[in-house]
Amino acid sequence: MPRSLIRFVLAITVVLIALLSAGCASKPSMKLNRAEVSGIRISLPPSIGVLMTIYVDVYNPNSYDIAIRAVRGEVLLAQRYTLPVEFRPEGEGVWLSSKTNTPIAVPVVVPAQIALAVLRDTLTMPTIPYHFKGRADVTATRSLKIESDDYSVDEDGSISRAQIDAVLRRTH
Repeated sequence: MPRSLIRFVLAITVVLIALLSAGCASKPSMKLNRAEVSGIRISLPPSIGVLMTIYVDVYNPNSYDIAIRAVRGEVLLAQRYTLPVEFRPEGEGVWLSSKTNTPIAVPVVVPAQIALAVLRDTLTMPTIPYHFKGRADVTATRSLKIESDDYSVDEDGSISRAQIDAVLRRTH
């Protein structure tokens, strides 16, 4: 093998190792911000649900952009009702700029019968507590698309009882 080819292969190897080691995603921090009720959702088979959106602030500590490909987990509403969370943004996901904090809107559908039960159970409370426990799948860098999964959030919040009540009243 000619000496120039060996140097070339070595140089390419060093560059690839540098790129791959720089591409390892530092763990983004995820913090629960708030939840809002924005309306109803009608789907097939016939079902009606209250659309609640949970906002999670995600800080990207890396020197490169990352994308949230999916958020999954569960919400425990009023310390009693468990709701699944399965959010997959369209395309390549939600891209987060480096060194920034970005709110991610995660939709959760609360079936109408559960929303009514929550209102009944919390009749004397102005707010309804919830607990969100979930994980996010992340892609690091747009060019190399290095995937890493299971960045977690596990936090409590509360939502105004009046928001759920107002949405349900509009449906009747």
